[in-house]
Amino acid sequence: MRIRQDVWVRTRSEGDWPAVLEAYERAVGLLRGLDPPGSDRPTNPRGWRFLAAIHGRAADTGGADTSDVLWSTCQHGSWYFLPWHRMYLRAFELIVQGVLEDDEWSLPYWYTLDPGDLSTAVLPPAFRDTRPGNNLRTESRSMVMNAGLPLPNAELMAPTVVDAFEADTFSTPTGTSTFGGGERSTPSFSGGEVGLIEGVPHGAVHTFVGNDIAANGATIRRGWMGSFFTAGLDPIFWLHHANIDRLWQAWLEQGHQIPTGDPAWADTTFTFPAADGGNVTWRIRDVLDPTKLGYEYESTAAPTGVAPPEPLPVDVGPGLGLGEAAMPEPLPPQVLGATLDVPLASTDPIDVDLAEPADVGLGLGIGDEPGAGRVFLRVEQVTGTAAAPVYQIHINLPPGEAPDERPDLRAGLMSTFGLAEASEDDGVHDGSGLTAVFDITPVRDALEQQGRWDPTRLQVTFSPVGADAELPDDADEAPPPTDVRAGQVMVVAT
Repeated sequence: MRIRQDVWVRTRSEGDWPAVLEAYERAVGLLRGLDPPGSDRPTNPRGWRFLAAIHGRAADTGGADTSDVLWSTCQHGSWYFLPWHRMYLRAFELIVQGVLEDDEWSLPYWYTLDPGDLSTAVLPPAFRDTRPGNNLRTESRSMVMNAGLPLPNAELMAPTVVDAFEADTFSTPTGTSTFGGGERSTPSFSGGEVGLIEGVPHGAVHTFVGNDIAANGATIRRGWMGSFFTAGLDPIFWLHHANIDRLWQAWLEQGHQIPTGDPAWADTTFTFPAADGGNVTWRIRDVLDPTKLGYEYESTAAPTGVAPPEPLPVDVGPGLGLGEAAMPEPLPPQVLGATLDVPLASTDPIDVDLAEPADVGLGLGIGDEPGAGRVFLRVEQVTGTAAAPVYQIHINLPPGEAPDERPDLRAGLMSTFGLAEASEDDGVHDGSGLTAVFDITPVRDALEQQGRWDPTRLQVTFSPVGADAELPDDADEAPPPTDVRAGQVMVVAT
């Protein structure tokens, strides 16, 4: 059993170049050496650029390159996101072990946004070391991160990890918020309903590590991690996703359930290059237990601030695997209000008129029966060519008050990672954009305490989140994003 190690724990105990990264740096060089020299098109399935193209590769036309059956097959915006990336990491890990001729090496993880230790929100030193030939450093990365500065807005974003762990549901078709993403009948490269863990931290870390961002949210410089089509080229990509996979495992070990009894999810297969030649294909149900894949994590402790879960009745059927349980049927949701075609580039609040809430408990607040009258905000079909990397979403923010000063009214943080890709209708994407869902029940309760909850209308404010670090002198600020829009903003109650 191999142990995927915490890279910052190893760095602090062994120095800037822990053994696991010394080996990784050699492996990256060996994999790059398998790429054909002088050609832009990777042909070796175990070469560095081919492996990155599996996640995404841009075609000459600007859309996704699918000229190889394995390229541009990453899954985002659905319940396939977490299992697909688990398989992708495992295939990569086996290939690295092969080029290193070391079956004991295992991919480390970078706990980027640790609510209990924000000092880990700094790129590990080996990835920014300027020694000649360092295969872990790239200039196609944020200058802020390569300078050893903290991830922008780490203090703002870290609590979202706790928010994701408080989601009881992995995936649901009912329109409520989930840990893992919206249900989808068939795999899709991008677009659709993003689970809480995929939005922030996943997407936000991608963008802030890859790109340099102005204070107004505009992108000044673009790097590999900031796009589906280039993210896998940055060696830090694999450590970031190892942490996302670890957080999924930690969520499962909190007693949460996954839909192993639904063949539309559990029996879906994905294919990757095999370390010894040919391909390997896994079913989702076959990768739900990492120990059966030969690895486990150094720590799967829940993030600081996550309350211990209440035990759930589990009725595991034969052969169903991890997490099958006697799960209660969700209450049918009711759409209480919607606003169409919303420009997110404006800071003006958006009015959402609500239906009469008498039968759905919209007015229930603190002290009522636990779990009753939950309220969700859905931001659907977000499209555009440019946007701030993250938007704060507030409910009934008082005029003149800064968003950062009212965390009690914050519905959540919405990442726009993959926005441009999800906005294209090119045969791989359907152009429907991104959808994010947030549980705003705590905000409703806070407003009721303040006497400011109106059960017939709420106001939604989108505030761009830019850099909170000083950029280099040669970084010119770009105009703020202006074309990002939401097709619909809805309130759903159960």
